[in-house]
Amino acid sequence: MKPRNLIGLLMVVCLAACKKGGTKPEPVNPLELLSDSASFLINGRTYNALAIEKRGTLTTQSNLKITSGINYNYELVGDKDSILFVREYDIRASYTKIAVSFIKIYHNDETVYGEENNGGYLYYPKNKTEIFAPGLYKYSTDFFRKNSTSGIAFTLINQQGVFKSYGQSDLGKPASVTQEDQRESKFEIISLRKRKADYLLEARFNLTVFDENKKPLKIDNGYMRMGVLPNQ
Repeated sequence: MKPRNLIGLLMVVCLAACKKGGTKPEPVNPLELLSDSASFLINGRTYNALAIEKRGTLTTQSNLKITSGINYNYELVGDKDSILFVREYDIRASYTKIAVSFIKIYHNDETVYGEENNGGYLYYPKNKTEIFAPGLYKYSTDFFRKNSTSGIAFTLINQQGVFKSYGQSDLGKPASVTQEDQRESKFEIISLRKRKADYLLEARFNLTVFDENKKPLKIDNGYMRMGVLPNQ
């Protein structure tokens, strides 16, 4: 090869290497850098989450009714054309744990039988993000009772006992917690944004939870940010 041609070839290789080495890295989406976080206020004390964990997913009958008997001697029947679908997450803080349940009633035609890479087969909603759609939500005070309301439920466990945003489950007895008890409560999903491996959910909340004797405990200034629906 002639020296002139060799010099020209080297110059081309050098230019290509410079262009390759000078390629700017793809900018990182700020959402990818956000980790799970939660905080809330109880009796003037601020609690910060040590961890947020997926608790589980379940389905059960919706719109339960008594079909015979009274008190403990009865049978229950629910709607045959719909199910109550629930996704639950645990917020773990110092000596306190809150289970947050996202609850929605789906018609059978809106569901499909399958699993989510965990071996647990259930009827899942075809639209998996709908249960986390931004907006205001009621607290489902008849959760595990009539199961007639889509919305949110809280179960708080601390050194004082177990407190719930909903009442006792026995349909043969009067409801111990009603919508009136949660009249000034609020749960709002602020945003649901797609990331590479999941969705990032943000919500704020305040509510009252009750023990079995209806002793109240107020939760204020609540905020949560967490990844949901991995690989969906």
